[in-house]
Amino acid sequence: MLTFSFSDSYGQRRNEEEIRKIQDAKIAIITNRINLTPEQSKDFWPIYNEFSEKKRSIHRSMRQLVGEKGASDDQAMNNLKEVQDLKQKQLELDKEYQARFLTVISAKQLVELYKAERTFNDMLLQRLK
Repeated sequence: MLTFSFSDSYGQRRNEEEIRKIQDAKIAIITNRINLTPEQSKDFWPIYNEFSEKKRSIHRSMRQLVGEKGASDDQAMNNLKEVQDLKQKQLELDKEYQARFLTVISAKQLVELYKAERTFNDMLLQRLK
């Protein structure tokens, strides 16, 4: 029992370390790519972190709905409708945060942010393969 708890705790700590390394790499890529000034950085990261968390929450909900097993046709149809609602919510979130980002960074930097996120996600997928 003690061994199980230890390995469980160790595995969780290792996962947290891996997640922190991934987040640090993402921050470095974004910072370098969009050339944030120290003043911009101070205002940008709280907005970006809030946006990222809301986006992750929406994606988690979509994965959960699509991944539901043993659902009836009616439940599957309801899940599909909920996924569409979540996609609309994602679009509204993107619009809201685009406006917020533009109060802190330029349009050119925002385009670079989107490119940096895509580059980072591609790199992460390659490492997972």
